[in-house]
Amino acid sequence: MKVASGVVNATPVGMHHHPGTPFDTALLNARQWVADVVYLPLATELVTAAKALGCQVLDGGHMAVGQAVDAFRLFTDLEPDRQRMRDHFLSLTGQSPVAEEQHKGAAL
Repeated sequence: MKVASGVVNATPVGMHHHPGTPFDTALLNARQWVADVVYLPLATELVTAAKALGCQVLDGGHMAVGQAVDAFRLFTDLEPDRQRMRDHFLSLTGQSPVAEEQHKGAAL
């Protein structure tokens, strides 16, 4: 883990019914990024710990919205408004962004 620039959690660990982290978060450091595919809750223990350590984080809502954006584009041949979809996702799930939405303009 020391030499990794980042880590992705693609396991169910962190979901409401699977609490915890997939590894010891003490292995993280502030120069790393952390992405989690879990979107309920957005603030998983992994994302919360990584943010507290100063890591750049990407919550699982970005994965869910990203899939919806791609599907919308494929089915309709129209370019969706990614930020509007992200905002709607957060509204529907009653959640707040885990970190500042500092990825504006970037592919979320």
